[in-house]
Amino acid sequence: MTVAGYPNSNNVPFGINIGPANLAFAQPWGAWGYLGAAEAQQYGFRAPAGSALRILGINATGPGADPASLPQAEQAAIGKCSTITENFTNAMQNGPLAGVDTLSNDLYNDVTKDAEVSNATQAWVACMTRNGYSFKQPQNVFFTELRTMFGGKLQITPDSQVSPAANQAQIAAAVADAGCTDSTDLAGIYFAVQASYEQQIVNANASALAAAVQQYRAAYAKEVSKLPGLLKTASAQPFSPAKPGQPSSSAG
Repeated sequence: MTVAGYPNSNNVPFGINIGPANLAFAQPWGAWGYLGAAEAQQYGFRAPAGSALRILGINATGPGADPASLPQAEQAAIGKCSTITENFTNAMQNGPLAGVDTLSNDLYNDVTKDAEVSNATQAWVACMTRNGYSFKQPQNVFFTELRTMFGGKLQITPDSQVSPAANQAQIAAAVADAGCTDSTDLAGIYFAVQASYEQQIVNANASALAAAVQQYRAAYAKEVSKLPGLLKTASAQPFSPAKPGQPSSSAG
C-alpha cells in the first residue's frame, strides 16, 4: 500500500473464513484454547484482531475501516495489493514453502497423537461436559461458536452482526473453554510437546529448512522490487481467505 501511495494505510479486505485460524489475524485463541479468562469474559471469541500480539508487547494494529467506505482509488489499491499478495503466497506455497508445509503437517499429526496431549484433551472434554458442552476436540469450539453466533455464515466481514443473545452464548462458551483449558493445563502440555517435536524436526531437516528460508527471502526481495510494475497490471480482485485445512506455513 505504501508503494501504491497509501503509506499510512493498515487496511486490507478483512474476513475470517470458517477454517483453521490464520495467525495473521493474531487472535488470542487457538486450537488448544490459549484464550485468557479475562479476555473470554469480556470478548468471548470476538477479541479484537491483533490483541494477542499487543498483550505480548508487540505493536499490532487491527483491521482499518470497512474497505467499502473508502475512496474508490484506495479500494482499487487494496484490491490490487491483495491480488499481488495472494499470487505471491500461492507461488511460495507451491515453491520454497512446500517442504515446510509437509513438515508442518507431520508435526501436527505427531503432536495430536502424543499420549500426553491425548490425556490432557480427554480431561478437557470431561471438564467441558461438566459445564454443559459436548465438544470432543478443543479445536472445534471456536469455529462451532463462530458459525452459531453468525447464523451459519461461512465468511465473516466487519459489518456482520451478532445478536445480544448469541453474543452472550459465545461468551459463556469461551469462559468455559478458558477455564477448562487452565484447569487441565491443556495449552501448557500441548505447547511443550509441540516445542519438543518442532526441535526434533528442525534438527533433522536443518539444511532443507535453511535452503527454503534463503529461497523465500530471495523471492520476497524480488517481489518487492517489482511492486511498481505489478500495481499497474494486477487486477483489483479481493483477497480470498484461506481454504479449510490443517495449519500451513503461511499461517504463522
